[in-house]
Amino acid sequence: MAPSSLSRRRFLSLAGVAAGMGLLAACGPAAPSAAPTAAPAAKPTTPPAAAATTAPAAAPTAAAKPTSAPAAAPTTAPAAAPTTAPATKPASASNTLTFLLNADTNRLDPPAMDAQEGFIATTAMYEGLVRYKSGSTDVEPALAESWDVADDGKSVVFHLRKGVKFHDGSDLNADAVAFTFDREVNKDNPLYQDAQGDYGGFPFIGDYIANVVTKVESVGQYDVKFTLNRKFSPLLSNLSIPPGFVMSMDALKKYGKGINENPVGTGPFKFVEWKKDDHITVEAFDGYWGPKPKIQRIVFQIVPEPSVRALKIQRGEGDVAWPIDPKDAPGLKTNTSDVLEQPGLNVNMGDFNLQRPELQNKSLRQALNYAINKQEIADKLYSGAATAEQGVLPPTSWAYNPDIKGYPYDPDKAKALLKDAGYNGQTLEFDAYTVARGYNPLGSKLAEAIQQYWQDVGVNAEIKTEEWTQYRADHRAAKLFIALGGWQADTGDPENFLGVFFNSVNKGGVNTSFYDVPAVDQLLNSANEETDTAKRKDLFSQAERQIVDDAPWLFISHMKQQVAINKRVQNFVMQPTYIYYFNNVALG
Repeated sequence: MAPSSLSRRRFLSLAGVAAGMGLLAACGPAAPSAAPTAAPAAKPTTPPAAAATTAPAAAPTAAAKPTSAPAAAPTTAPAAAPTTAPATKPASASNTLTFLLNADTNRLDPPAMDAQEGFIATTAMYEGLVRYKSGSTDVEPALAESWDVADDGKSVVFHLRKGVKFHDGSDLNADAVAFTFDREVNKDNPLYQDAQGDYGGFPFIGDYIANVVTKVESVGQYDVKFTLNRKFSPLLSNLSIPPGFVMSMDALKKYGKGINENPVGTGPFKFVEWKKDDHITVEAFDGYWGPKPKIQRIVFQIVPEPSVRALKIQRGEGDVAWPIDPKDAPGLKTNTSDVLEQPGLNVNMGDFNLQRPELQNKSLRQALNYAINKQEIADKLYSGAATAEQGVLPPTSWAYNPDIKGYPYDPDKAKALLKDAGYNGQTLEFDAYTVARGYNPLGSKLAEAIQQYWQDVGVNAEIKTEEWTQYRADHRAAKLFIALGGWQADTGDPENFLGVFFNSVNKGGVNTSFYDVPAVDQLLNSANEETDTAKRKDLFSQAERQIVDDAPWLFISHMKQQVAINKRVQNFVMQPTYIYYFNNVALG
């Protein structure tokens, strides 16, 4: 069915924020006259699907030693102990990078946090055994130089880099790595009990690691063994992100749950201070094992308003801003600033709380999907910076199936399904957040647009909003009804969408629809144990078809990844996972 024309009311709802940035920019002073040279790496990276995310070869397989050849290790420094750097230079505007974020993180304890802002900040301070190559989701060695996978795929031994120091001067060794992960996978560990996240546990550890990893132990001074309860192809990808970061054993013993306010890792930058809801500051670590950072300090500054973030970039008061309002992008492409963008590895959705009897009506869920004009939202609300969502996986995923068509706009079909569902006009609670997210930079304005579409087919909805941290807590605790949400992929593996959101083992973690279908669990588990890419893709597609038909979500859109940048910034590379590396960033 062809999209309907925009009513005046809907047009205002969709386009009402367009003038904000222009007015602010017009009132502000002119941008600095000096035009810094453009950053060499300021070109958008290629879509994840074009990179080697197309092959989960970086994940452990039953075949021998996936990337264990030491000579080929593409790390940035040899294994030799780092030399002492010159005395620390004082921080100044010329060597301080200001990164503008829309909100603060809830934690700086990597396994206990769930905010993208925390993922970005802690990646400057911490490292994992493995990491992603710059600009891609291909895995490469980091604190581990190589690794060996057992023939049955149920254990992996990582061989650590020698001579690496934590920021507190303690040594990286197998005991420190085992101590970090035992805290996360062993519920009998006192530090596990002492350092719970905001939701009564480590929000992603079970979803990513602990549901599979049963034990982590030292088997030599620089050799650490992970024992798994089954083959698990995404393991290396999952160890490349903050839940897999290695923490100082000495600091964990000293601070306990206070490690949240006293982060100690091995990364190129060390912690300075965290002023809640204002800024997080880190500075270069002179004892870093790799090439020394090219900037002295990073300030992650919290600026909630998108228009203010954009104005700060224009005025030279900020260096990098994420996320941005797509409507601000044209005004940020100047002689002193630019917008980097690439197709996004993300999803913008709403989920139905399937624990609520009213939402266990499949016809109702499908009707609410058909009622939404997703293409109009992508074109008008997001100014063409989004694509309409058809299934779960974005087009940038290597397992994307274009034959899955989802719920195209069809108000007549929505009305027929509402009749089948027995909907009688009762008001539905519609929960929304108000802050900008990378997958939805306009916050609750999305809820207002959807509310109007539903009203057009006779559905009444009342929008309820909460403060962001409380919203996330209530979402995981099944206290919301129909709740907007979203996801910026942490890894390039389809498991990071389909498994974390729809495997029943993850209910109350990332699975906030509380979807529980044994046949889907079996398909997803089989895909994770399989090592052949084509077979994995087929298994994921079978699961996705079932999930889409069941409609546990409102399927809405996928956003471009957009980052505003001052042209004095050099070597900043966009990551498909939105977890940026600062090792090589410089200021001109």
